Amino acid sequence: MSRVVLITGVSRDLGARLARSLAGRHEVVGLDLTPPRRELAGVSFVRADLRSPALVGILDRYRIDTVVHCGLLDDDGVPSAAAAKDANILGTMQLVAACQQSPGVRKVVLRSTGQVYGSSPLDPARYAEDTAPRRPPRSGSARAAREMESFISGLGDRRPDVVVTTLRLANLIGGGTDSPLARWLAMPVVPRPIGFNARLQFLHPADAVTALGLAVDRDLPGTFNVGAPDTVCLNQVLRMLGRPAVPLWAGTPGLLGLGRRARVIPYTSEQVRGVTWGRLLDTTRFDSATGFTPHYSSRRAVEEFAAFGAPGLLSAEVIDRVVHQVTRVLPKPPAVRRPHPERVPT
Repeated sequence: MSRVVLITGVSRDLGARLARSLAGRHEVVGLDLTPPRRELAGVSFVRADLRSPALVGILDRYRIDTVVHCGLLDDDGVPSAAAAKDANILGTMQLVAACQQSPGVRKVVLRSTGQVYGSSPLDPARYAEDTAPRRPPRSGSARAAREMESFISGLGDRRPDVVVTTLRLANLIGGGTDSPLARWLAMPVVPRPIGFNARLQFLHPADAVTALGLAVDRDLPGTFNVGAPDTVCLNQVLRMLGRPAVPLWAGTPGLLGLGRRARVIPYTSEQVRGVTWGRLLDTTRFDSATGFTPHYSSRRAVEEFAAFGAPGLLSAEVIDRVVHQVTRVLPKPPAVRRPHPERVPT
């Protein structure tokens, strides 16, 4: 069944990927405050702010029946944390209000994040959708995502005829991925919480697009975790990237704030907790409902990220080159002559 799909955040990587993927089988309208950096063939682009009251008119003018909200901004996606909160919270509130007023809207899909579970040493082995977080996030985009989920859920209560789907995606990583975690791992020397080796779970952007496409094509009311089934430890990730680590004392909020203001540590305290304790998602519900199987494992997604990025200081290529240069400089050891065995007289 062909739909008319509105995708917010279409100028960013995930929204653009999804728009190109859906354009072949649905009529797609992309909405963002800034124009897309790449050509979106077959996609109608509308330049507008989610916080604008004109949003209702846009939904009615294009006869939108499905809305995919990919507009979640990371903490460093805008000039300040306050601006990110304003865009996430007020933008989602205005979008929900517009969907509630537009009679043609029949489905709303929210791209959320597994960061809504927070991260702490008391976490379960894997978070299911109905598991209460041991330490809910108190700031940043993770807390904003929790509030965005509550707004979308409220829409389902007020409009029972609208199918509301929330997808909590694991950390996105892959070739060319741009996110706070990706930028952290791409640093020449990676700050690493001292004494910890977090278990991490990833999702390749191509698999995220597939999961969002399933939510568009099928009626999947409720909340679902989405991620690769395997896990990797932070030590393994750094080894695959060839990145040396510098110890980071994660229990000093003042030091983290100073490092963030100096643009040395691009992470908030909530994000540092994520690479300290890790976080794993139970994806059984979504996999069972859709038959979804990620094409990329967490390990393979990290390997692709490493292949597309700059070589690390400790990558295999760099080590081989250093060893080759050292062997050329060092003098060759003298040949050792083995004495002939003495002949035993017969």
